[in-house]
Amino acid sequence: MRIRRYEPYEEPQPRRPWTREELLEAVRCVRAMAEDEGAGRDPKRLERQAALAEELGRSIVSVRPRLGNIASVLRQANLPAPVCLPDMPRVGRRTATAILDTWHELDAEEDMAACGQVQARRPWSEEELETALEACRRMVRQEEALGHALDADEAGDIASETACQTGRRWSETRAVMAAVAGVMAGTVEDGQQAQGPECLRDIAPAVLDATETVALDRLQRRGEKKEG
Repeated sequence: MRIRRYEPYEEPQPRRPWTREELLEAVRCVRAMAEDEGAGRDPKRLERQAALAEELGRSIVSVRPRLGNIASVLRQANLPAPVCLPDMPRVGRRTATAILDTWHELDAEEDMAACGQVQARRPWSEEELETALEACRRMVRQEEALGHALDADEAGDIASETACQTGRRWSETRAVMAAVAGVMAGTVEDGQQAQGPECLRDIAPAVLDATETVALDRLQRRGEKKEG
């Protein structure tokens, strides 16, 4: 009698949403391919796809269509896109906007680097800092309700809203919010150590200048008086 052996059944894993950081690296990858093609060089599509998948901890099946999405959005916007990547137009307006914003951020970085300049951060006004502080407090309330830190997409959505409200770039907004979160975690409220949002703890914070630090301290004291 022949005994059949069956592989154990594994439930399919849910699709992992792309974070802003992953999208940034994917756009960098597409730019590199487009630059190589424009210079008459081999874009090394397969090698770059594999390297990006390894860097992000994703499969080729996940990376390949995302790169195609990016190339499609760039073509629709009349921006350089590598011919080696096929069109994959099924992308929402929100994702398309994020792709184009990321492309233009990289453009600005390259322009500054070409001039040998370091992009200076314009100090945040007290009104802008108040918006960032309220966003951080909102994160804390949501984390307390959930019992765990917000995931990257949830935190990114709040950072995106804050960026829209302040008119600042998303990457800058998130860095300032991380700085605000650090200040929150270093204060004492009602005799207890205050908490900043856990989801921002691993984000590199912006360095606040003296004016921003004073304004943020004033906003926190004002908030404590209102709660009291």
